[in-house]
Amino acid sequence: MAGATGDCGITDAQQAPSPYLERFRQKIAQNAVGWLGFVRQQGRDAQALAEEFPNLTRAVSQALLEPQARGVGVELVAALWELVDRQGHWLAWRQVLQEALAICRRLDRPDLEARLLDQLGELARTLGDAESGIRYQEQALAIYRRLGDRPGTGRVLHHLSLQHRALDDYAAAERCSQEAAAIFAQIGDQAELATMLNHRGLVCQQGGQWELALRHHASAAGLYEALGDRSGLARAIHNQGLVYRHLRRLDEAEDCFRRAAALHREVGDEINAARSQISLGIVLHHKGRTEQALALHREVEPLFRRVADRPWLARTLNNEGVFLEALGRLREAATAYEEAIELHLMNNDRAMAASSLINLAEVLLEAGQAAAARDRLARADALLAAVPAPPAWVRQSRDKMAQRIADALRPG
Repeated sequence: MAGATGDCGITDAQQAPSPYLERFRQKIAQNAVGWLGFVRQQGRDAQALAEEFPNLTRAVSQALLEPQARGVGVELVAALWELVDRQGHWLAWRQVLQEALAICRRLDRPDLEARLLDQLGELARTLGDAESGIRYQEQALAIYRRLGDRPGTGRVLHHLSLQHRALDDYAAAERCSQEAAAIFAQIGDQAELATMLNHRGLVCQQGGQWELALRHHASAAGLYEALGDRSGLARAIHNQGLVYRHLRRLDEAEDCFRRAAALHREVGDEINAARSQISLGIVLHHKGRTEQALALHREVEPLFRRVADRPWLARTLNNEGVFLEALGRLREAATAYEEAIELHLMNNDRAMAASSLINLAEVLLEAGQAAAARDRLARADALLAAVPAPPAWVRQSRDKMAQRIADALRPG
């Protein structure tokens, strides 16, 4: 009888893992530790990391499944965020981040939990869902405040400012931005201060303070250059280009966007290089070189499709509609606007969807379809009614289009 011997029917294989299985588990853990060391050693060498990305993702998958390796696996996930963001692997990485977060919470690692929540927030914003991004990052902020982690607090406040800016909440963006800048100035973190100054410039742009924005971006560029951070320098130069474009200093804007795109490519950041190329195309259109602008957009459109960067794909298609309309290719323009509208709605960006609808209404009006144009404008009005504070430029565009449609439909 099994119970008489105290055996209880349990075999040796059930009592302890086999030596082979134990060695296999140790190998997975050692492999994850090795790859984590590799990532930390390479730092910002995007090319070296990108070449090993398939091996890195394999190491992550194995580590998250193996109890002995899960802690290192979560650290490896967090360490890979910058590469993932730069290479555009957002959709594939979302599930990885969520799995790592669940494991992290079981391991009781609040510092890593806050990093992963912050990264999930950044991913959500990139995919056009700033509202979800805010929810993730408010959780991260609460953890960092509880831990007394001032650098972490400052970083998340900076990211929250970006989220609020994406939702056109200028007051909230400015509030977060100011607190983050104060933290980085107090702790003497020049790299983070440069990033914060660059973002303060963007907030000033949103508030219409263009000269102040230019000064912030120039200060950020100087710090990035002193630190040898070419990626940051590229971002600051790109943002200077945005200001010059608004001020109609088009030659200076063109130079900035060309320099930014070249720097982004030097560091292996094809996503941001493509975004600078889009901005360059807009400048060329304003300078009367619309065919070139269209060609630049169509050159990078496949990249945005491949990485599923829906917000930038929507912008690209909307711009292509503008260029095609200017070139008299109305049917192609309408098709581009329709896809842009669909993407903006998928991103829950009602204001930009309304803007593309207004553009589509203009094409229909030019094609002699005033009633169809009126229908598209009515759809735009419904979307704008659901936006707490629609951008002024969208409202102005809407009012002009309403007047044009009314004139076209007036009898006689």
